[in-house]
Amino acid sequence: MAKQNAKGALLGLAVGDALGTTHEFKALTAPDFPSLALGPLTDIVGGGPFGVAAGQVTDDTQMACCLAVSLKSKPAFEVGDVAGRYVAWMKHAFDIGSQTSAALGAVANGRSPLDAGRDVWIASGRKAAGNGSLMRTVPIAVHFAAADGARRRASMLDSAITHYDPRCRIACAAFNAAIAHAIEAAPADAAALVAVARAEVDHAATALLAEAPGDAAAIAAAASALTNDLEAAACDNPDLYGPEMHIQRTQGFVRVAFRLAFWELLHAPTFSAGMIENVEPPRSLHQHGPGETALATFEGQARESGLLQALTVVGAGEIVTERRTMQGR
Repeated sequence: MAKQNAKGALLGLAVGDALGTTHEFKALTAPDFPSLALGPLTDIVGGGPFGVAAGQVTDDTQMACCLAVSLKSKPAFEVGDVAGRYVAWMKHAFDIGSQTSAALGAVANGRSPLDAGRDVWIASGRKAAGNGSLMRTVPIAVHFAAADGARRRASMLDSAITHYDPRCRIACAAFNAAIAHAIEAAPADAAALVAVARAEVDHAATALLAEAPGDAAAIAAAASALTNDLEAAACDNPDLYGPEMHIQRTQGFVRVAFRLAFWELLHAPTFSAGMIENVEPPRSLHQHGPGETALATFEGQARESGLLQALTVVGAGEIVTERRTMQGR
């Protein structure tokens, strides 16, 4: 079962990516929360701003593949190897977020990976907190599903290459903890995954504070904000149309993706419903390739792990679902 769930998590990423790209960058409309959008997009059809074929993936899945290959080829997570693969991929990418591009460009010019990510963050006034690292992170959850410490370390180091902000790094750790729990503890219900993510926010913040005590204020603020996001995800209305958190005006914000993914996990009755709801006018999602067949097949395996990952990619930003729209990684 764990192996099937691991496959489900990885497939969920690609499915969400391929599904969401059709409406990427669009600001569509959707019913008010908690009603779910039912269309108009109900299949993977391709097209969108990049003119992709049905089932073709974009930077979410492509970067995740770079990460997965590195994890498989090395005995432990190696920042330099992962960053090098990202830089090599960037030369061929047709879709790449601005924050990711800036950091990887610095790495390509000789800056160390962690310094590059931090430089981009500092240059933004410590405000840049896109969803680009969250969208690609699931291979870490799969590879280190049974190793909490290694998973936490890898999650935050990988994020730091391009998205150094503590909100991004802790969100990746919490998200991967939930995915890992879904893989290892099947069947795992949605509420249990949220509880695991909530606990991991604290663990990751503690680990990050030991690494970067000078960022204590930002780390504490990040942990508090992400905890609030998980609490909001449990409500019928996740408050994603406010001045700070707005599904369209702040589409690329990591907290929007994080909150929306867990909201869908808790409120969507099926994988298909969650994906369609997140890909239609109001939200932001990514699609997959096998269309309805893939959606139907996916229902039977690893719903929690696959749905959460797909919705994070979706909600994470490159997808534009019916109601929520987030981009700009």
